[in-house]
Amino acid sequence: MIKSSQGLSLFSKNYLVDHAKANVLSVHGLNEHCLRYAHVAKAFNEIGVSVYTFDLRGHGQSDGERSFVYDIDEYREDVENAFRTIPKNIPFFILGHSMGGMIVTKFLLYNEKTDVRGVILTGAALEVGDDITPLTQKVVGFLGKLAPKLKTVKLDPNMISKDLETVALYKADPWISKEGGKAGLALALLNEIKALKPQFKNFNYPILIMHGEDDRITNPEGSKLLFAQSINADKTLKIWDGAYHEIFNETNKAEVIKFATNWVKDRY
Repeated sequence: MIKSSQGLSLFSKNYLVDHAKANVLSVHGLNEHCLRYAHVAKAFNEIGVSVYTFDLRGHGQSDGERSFVYDIDEYREDVENAFRTIPKNIPFFILGHSMGGMIVTKFLLYNEKTDVRGVILTGAALEVGDDITPLTQKVVGFLGKLAPKLKTVKLDPNMISKDLETVALYKADPWISKEGGKAGLALALLNEIKALKPQFKNFNYPILIMHGEDDRITNPEGSKLLFAQSINADKTLKIWDGAYHEIFNETNKAEVIKFATNWVKDRY
């Protein structure tokens, strides 16, 4: 367990190798948990990289109200506390998926960490969806302030991947929250997207940004914008043709994971 800044216990699961050449911290997305990416961790292990994972507060086996915060800073602090537990005597990388990609982006812009060798973002939540109209955003703002615990729209599990086994496992997973998103968290996410975009021009880390072309859960345009504005010369954007949201769990996941591990291998 890792202790949060507010004393919450955060479940952690690490995949360590002897004589590791690098360390990776992985941050999961909304409503899910770190154990869903054991296959990704093991692929990194195969190239001599140790992987550190944990459940954000209110997710998986961690303490805290289910999938709810008033401010994304609460999640950023969880990443900060996990970051502190990882040895920095070898190259360090950080990976964030979906909302985890947003949190990682915020964490790096907030802390100006110079000991980060590289960043991987997959399906990062960096832009509002095309279906989130200005009117919808106003409604979210109103409900988020008036009734922050009100449950709203549920995520459609059929949109996470075109792999039917992945979808079935998602639906049956007891550690995944199946409830509708809460208005307060939705407002926090919208506020964070607005706050982060003007800072993209200050993002100065080697980065691999990947997104599914047919992702309807997070908007690929946010990934494209970060890539365009990031000032580091070592940056790669990979849009996976026909893929849904969870590219590490897509029908071509072996290819996607290999792309990510090769990117890290070239930099440790």
